[in-house]
Amino acid sequence: MTLYSRLFFSVFILSTSLLLSSCFSWGGGDKEVDMTPRYYVLDVERPDVAADFPNNRVLRLNPVRVVPHFKSKTLIFRVGENEYKAVDPHQFLVDPEVMFTNILKRWLQKSGQFSKVVTDDSVPADFTMDAAVTAFYGEKRPAYSPQSVIEMQFFMTAADNPEKLLFQTGLRVDVDIEQATPSNVVTGWKQGTEELLTTLEQDLSAYFSKVDAR
Repeated sequence: MTLYSRLFFSVFILSTSLLLSSCFSWGGGDKEVDMTPRYYVLDVERPDVAADFPNNRVLRLNPVRVVPHFKSKTLIFRVGENEYKAVDPHQFLVDPEVMFTNILKRWLQKSGQFSKVVTDDSVPADFTMDAAVTAFYGEKRPAYSPQSVIEMQFFMTAADNPEKLLFQTGLRVDVDIEQATPSNVVTGWKQGTEELLTTLEQDLSAYFSKVDAR
């Protein structure tokens, strides 16, 4: 088991105590959610391309993993301390793991932190990055303000030594929204993902600045 696998497994074990319940309606007379089938795309792009890129700093990005109780295409809402509900008619068009992998690859390609970002194992690389989505839900508990919540973990190792952890960070963004409806939650996730990846890019820049200064 690699270093990243052990870290991800630890996150999974901590998360499995949460109860995830699926449903086709909110029940209890809650009419806020339209139960007509709807499909969503999390369209997140870095607003522009960096002006400068390093030479010979290739990153291999492994597929982003999503913890099991959030990896469904169906949108998930938190409705109690240990209770989550899936609004079955409201779904992403693509699998969340594929969606986040594509988002992260496009962002890092434009960030100027790497000369190239690849997903093909056969392409030589200098670094390998693993990422996990550990929280991805709409906040709908009665005692809390409505929010879109996203949390991710990032691990970067030397490509030729996957046991050597070079960079690690965990980032969480809670975006306030007017009402916890599916469309509002997806819009909040878009904003939260942009903020999260902007911070990741800044953290990577700080890391490489220190490395280059040695």
